[in-house]
Amino acid sequence: MNEQTTQQASAVSETSATIIASLSASDWTLSQEREFIENLYVARFNFFIVVFSLFLTAGFANTFTTYKAAVFIAGAVILTMLWLTLYRAYLKLDRVLRIIFRDKPDHVTSKIERIMNLEGFKPKYRVSRLMGVYLPLFCIGLMLSAALAVGTGLLK
Repeated sequence: MNEQTTQQASAVSETSATIIASLSASDWTLSQEREFIENLYVARFNFFIVVFSLFLTAGFANTFTTYKAAVFIAGAVILTMLWLTLYRAYLKLDRVLRIIFRDKPDHVTSKIERIMNLEGFKPKYRVSRLMGVYLPLFCIGLMLSAALAVGTGLLK
């Protein structure tokens, strides 16, 4: 019982600052984590786009008009499930990049960003948010709109 209380107390005292401070002490570096999460994120995004294009093609290539709406709805449901995994990878990547830019000013990625800012590059939007939030929601909305248009007879 005493050991469990000690573990709970240490878990409570652990903050994000202490976790970030301990990152340099592990064998797995922040650069390796960033690379891993970026590859995972891009792979999930590419898979999402492939599935979207397959359902879009299947919906429009289908000659059975009674099944077109079902194809688009099934596509929207599957894309929503895929988007949840993509969104989770986006959140992890976003957190890793925030740690690098805010808490690790000596990191190479942070230095390159500062050089670009000095040379006049002003980021207007984050591509990772575009890929992880806006484009997937647009694709899912397009599938649902196509299903609605087929269901109401606006699209054949």
